[in-house]
Amino acid sequence: MISILQNILPNKTVFKIVNIHVCFLFLNPFTAQIKNSSFFSYYTVPHKKVLHSSIQPYLETIQYYSDTSTKKYRSKLGNKIFEHSLLNVTQDDIHITADPLFNFTLGPKNKDLDYRYFSNVRGFRISGDLSDNFSFETRFYENQFFYPLYLQEKSSQRANSQMGVDGIAYGIGRAKRFKDNGHDASLANGYLSFSPTSGINFQFGHGRHFFGDGYRSLLISDYAPDYPFISGQYFLFDKKILYKHVTSWMKNLERIPAASTPEALFIPKSTSFNQLSYSPNKRFSISLFEGGVYQSFDNQKGEISPDISFFLPIIGTKAIDADTTNNIIYGFNWSFLFFDNLKIYNQIALKSFNFSSGFQLGIKWLNPLKTSNSFLNFEWNMSPSGFYSMRQSQLSQSYSHLGHELAHPLGSGFQELLLRGQFSYKMSFFRFNYNYANFITDYSGNEIFEPLENLLFSFKSKNNRWFLNTNFGIMLNKATNMEISIGHISRIYNSLAENYILLSWRTNLKNDYFDQ
Repeated sequence: MISILQNILPNKTVFKIVNIHVCFLFLNPFTAQIKNSSFFSYYTVPHKKVLHSSIQPYLETIQYYSDTSTKKYRSKLGNKIFEHSLLNVTQDDIHITADPLFNFTLGPKNKDLDYRYFSNVRGFRISGDLSDNFSFETRFYENQFFYPLYLQEKSSQRANSQMGVDGIAYGIGRAKRFKDNGHDASLANGYLSFSPTSGINFQFGHGRHFFGDGYRSLLISDYAPDYPFISGQYFLFDKKILYKHVTSWMKNLERIPAASTPEALFIPKSTSFNQLSYSPNKRFSISLFEGGVYQSFDNQKGEISPDISFFLPIIGTKAIDADTTNNIIYGFNWSFLFFDNLKIYNQIALKSFNFSSGFQLGIKWLNPLKTSNSFLNFEWNMSPSGFYSMRQSQLSQSYSHLGHELAHPLGSGFQELLLRGQFSYKMSFFRFNYNYANFITDYSGNEIFEPLENLLFSFKSKNNRWFLNTNFGIMLNKATNMEISIGHISRIYNSLAENYILLSWRTNLKNDYFDQ
């Protein structure tokens, strides 16, 4: 990339002058890296460093300053192995990195079906800052895996052989069959990030978003697969206000009917999200959310234009279409920081036409006992039955994307308590995730795909689920969160228990959310 630019402008002085003039065409240039931080909940940014922490992904430099300093006790070779990307090129104001991405996990053997649980994921990431105002990132993953039984069962429930869908790959999308009981799926994402000035950022690409301060979100989370999007992000009044709007396009795992080919397009839907955050100081933040899933397809007319509020990136305008045709969710979020490392947070989700509400309350203690890269997190989540559901005639506006819930992986109709944490010492870590869920209805974990008419006749449930996950490991490289770990998963659904011991060598730049 650098050599191409320099061939076009062979004189370095000319190259710099042209670059500066281009920046001034868009107000004033500034020194910044404007890439998104990676989603991974076990490597968190310190609370006191983040502005408007309920709007994710965090934007480097503008929303938080990433620590790119090297450890003084490491040699150049040590920094290359443990701190930096595999390829790290810096020249003038251009910085490009490249890394391999992978997940090689080995588990126990399923004696009944004669296969071994494993994950074989290979991919790469390329990112760069091409000027003070322009950054990009692209990733690709190729995946083959055999899921634990509880994930395999849920994946099979969402399969549709007539539609050419063999199941879902969690966080990836539609899966194809691999051998007899495995899955094969690929994932590609990326974005371009442009900031004409330090207070404004525009992005377009293929990715995901998260609204909230907790591990879960009842509004929109990074659990669902990537989707095409355009976003704008604006800091106002000395960065005390941050406003972000996201316009995106998603799909159901059902084909367009009466198509001429078996691989017809999936039924589309339009989605948009507006988020307004106010943070007068480092300790307190309050924010409002407005999101909607709009009808973009009609069985008689084919693809149609969504309602007007989909096109308006202004919070509050979704009330223009306040009827039962679109799936509109509102949200309220606040957090308060004690002692620079103890945060309490709360989230409330509201449905536009049935006035039901979901609730989240949590507390997160960063670096307990003065141990770095460590945290403790307690969280309670509650979502009422039918919260995201639509009527039978509007099921194509379900709060989902490619068979995944857009918010909490359990959908709705549940209560959940979770205790998570990580304790690190130098390169080693001890990590745990223990949670309990009680399901309100008999549609355990699949309720958002059920029409409201069915939920009226559902009975109160006593289904409950325990999930216990413990890991020990060594973190090898900070640039990609590369680690080697051995862990144990125990899942108990009512009286059915599953146990797995898993050995992994992987890079961690996204959340899996297998705790469901």
